[in-house]
Amino acid sequence: MLPPLSSGINAELEEKRGDILADKITYRKMLEQKMDSISQNRIIVSKEQARAQQEKEKIKSPPKIQSTELDSLQRKLEEKRAERMKMKTAQQMTLQGGPVKRTVNLEAEKRAMEERRWKELEQSRERIAKLGTKADRTTLMT
Repeated sequence: MLPPLSSGINAELEEKRGDILADKITYRKMLEQKMDSISQNRIIVSKEQARAQQEKEKIKSPPKIQSTELDSLQRKLEEKRAERMKMKTAQQMTLQGGPVKRTVNLEAEKRAMEERRWKELEQSRERIAKLGTKADRTTLMT
């Protein structure tokens, strides 16, 4: 067991403990105040966001005014959209036919080139064969 401390040291320790407890209490109060202010600010911010969202929705949805002029403009707009779609599909149809014709033409050209090449090879072999037989005849005659 520890020997009993002198009353002066005991008093100092008690004072230090009291100071520490007082510091802890003030620190906790400060944290609570900060938490309260944060929560209040969050409430204010969420209210502002809700108000801004409501204003955006009001702006997005214009008042619905029905008039004959508005209806006719809407109809014209729809007709133009439909016409553009028809033109677009017509262009796609012509473009789809184009590449097919081109590939057919390319294949025909390729076949024709190949045939010309084979004919040239055959002709060159025939010339070589003729030259070879003429050379053989001349060597045989001498």
